[in-house]
Amino acid sequence: MFKQAAVLAATGVALLAGCGGVEPQMEQEEIIANLIEAGYPARDIQVVDEAVFVGGDALVTLQASREMIQAPEGSQEQFRTNNLVGPQVTRICINSTTDFNNIPNLNQGLNLAIENYNALGLRFTFVRDSTVGCSATIIAQMSTLRPENWAGFPDLGVPFGSINMVYAMANESLDVNEHIITHELGHTLGLRHSDYYDRSISCQPPYTGVEGDMGVGVIPIPGTPQTAVWDGSVMNACPHANSSGEFTATDATALFALYGKPCSDVNVAAYRGQTGTQLRCACASGTSGSVWGTNNYTDDSNICRAAVHAGVMTTLGGVVTVEVQPEQSTFIGTTRNGVTSSSYGYWGGSYRFIGAQIPQPQTQPLCSTFNMMSYRGQTGRAIRCGCPTVSLGASFWGTDLYTDDSDVCVAAVHAGAIPASGGDVTVTIQPGQSSYTSTSRYGVTSSGYGAWPGSISLSP
Repeated sequence: MFKQAAVLAATGVALLAGCGGVEPQMEQEEIIANLIEAGYPARDIQVVDEAVFVGGDALVTLQASREMIQAPEGSQEQFRTNNLVGPQVTRICINSTTDFNNIPNLNQGLNLAIENYNALGLRFTFVRDSTVGCSATIIAQMSTLRPENWAGFPDLGVPFGSINMVYAMANESLDVNEHIITHELGHTLGLRHSDYYDRSISCQPPYTGVEGDMGVGVIPIPGTPQTAVWDGSVMNACPHANSSGEFTATDATALFALYGKPCSDVNVAAYRGQTGTQLRCACASGTSGSVWGTNNYTDDSNICRAAVHAGVMTTLGGVVTVEVQPEQSTFIGTTRNGVTSSSYGYWGGSYRFIGAQIPQPQTQPLCSTFNMMSYRGQTGRAIRCGCPTVSLGASFWGTDLYTDDSDVCVAAVHAGAIPASGGDVTVTIQPGQSSYTSTSRYGVTSSGYGAWPGSISLSP
């Protein structure tokens, strides 16, 4: 029979060093006050040997409690604390004690837990029993402070410094050991229990109850469920005898949203020729940058901005999957979800997002969304675009060959390619000319000019 008390993995809160010179009793009082402000019920807070615990297994110190009452970022789904691991942490060394290693399933379970995290390809890696190049160190040891498994949340951007396991873990299966170690490591990275609001989802009495409400310190993670289910997450408050020790899909999404490779570091153009290759990356809240295309985007388009345009992510951020696509002859600009993309002609590589897509526009992109000067040197390149009713007062220079900064649509009227009422036109890139002649045609007069480094010609 699975010993619930022996392996209870209750809420994780950071164990942090207190500020020097502060009396222990004063620290405890401030920590408790901060926890209550952060939404923890008083019945869930305990003081053991001058240390403050919440949820049964998580130690909180003064700095962590102060971070918990800072204003959280806006987001929408599964749960983390305000305490997260900073970007300076790239290599986390986990060193285990002799007593820990002497329990075979703990020893091997730690290896499996490390594999769980490293398989996700996060922005940091775990290594075991190393002191080389460590950005942070976690000690895997036996619990002496209390008779339960426990860990804590990050402090000042560094993972909590230990996971603490009870000797009774020797009586549990390898999968359960892997599960609980993976769970406690999740706390050191700042993950809350997925069923913090109702531990009866995964726990049996007397470990049921509520850890805290949707207040500060319980921050949803984009792309993950808002409600917990039995066996739905390794971060449920309690494991069970059949726990596999593996991450669920929502666990992976949550960790990748917090610690995945930023989309700003992904160069899709480097994957040209690898059509179908999928790249997963994370976007922070708020996006900016240039985007060309609709559904299929040029491979130099800003991924996060394009993801909002495509409707696979909101401006709150999240995790997206990009699929590499081949070159395209035309990219159509549109306005969707508050983002306006630009049109472009031929480009040597593209990508799309895995997820729901709105049908591709069927009309030609507007000629006004193209910068024809960007095509200099691509003589003979043809771009198909459309003109609405033409403003005949727009500026253009030349006759038959026009400077490439000319207004395409009025030049197209002058060239006889479209009427003033508008239509579709083919723009062909031409080399620069030593001079451009002024003439009057079809009710419009072009201007003359001297040498110019790029030209265009126009046809129906």
